[in-house]
Amino acid sequence: MLIQSIKALEADLVELITVSLSSTVKFVFGPIEGLAMGLPWLVTALCTATGMMLSVVVITFFYHFLKKHVFPLFQRRKKLFTPTVRRNVRLWRKYGIYGVATLTPLLLTPIGGAVIANAFGEKKYRIFFWMTLNALFWGIAITLMVYEVGDLLGITKEIHP
Repeated sequence: MLIQSIKALEADLVELITVSLSSTVKFVFGPIEGLAMGLPWLVTALCTATGMMLSVVVITFFYHFLKKHVFPLFQRRKKLFTPTVRRNVRLWRKYGIYGVATLTPLLLTPIGGAVIANAFGEKKYRIFFWMTLNALFWGIAITLMVYEVGDLLGITKEIHP
């Protein structure tokens, strides 16, 4: 009995970690994966927000190391004004951390939003605060939308006990 409980707990833990890790790359992957695994929507939303915040925390704490050692590996030639840079500067000047945190789950990736916020020198506590609020809000909203679409299309998997 105890061994079965431990195996069930391990399986559930693997599913939760999988949903969280997929949300570190692209926010919407978490709710889709949670639906496919048959997880409850609230658990999926929290795991999705946790995954986003995992990438935000890692990028924020290691930003200077990444900027010095990793980012140059992906840059071929350094142009000062590119369309992407101009868009990011416009976004930051118009909306600041609020806009970046709000658009991170929707349009940007969690990694991209964290990089933009750090590149403009925002304080860590403000990045964590606004990103957490928006991760929770959009985690719940997007998860509910994905689960409702899944119900409408009849692709909702039965939730296992």
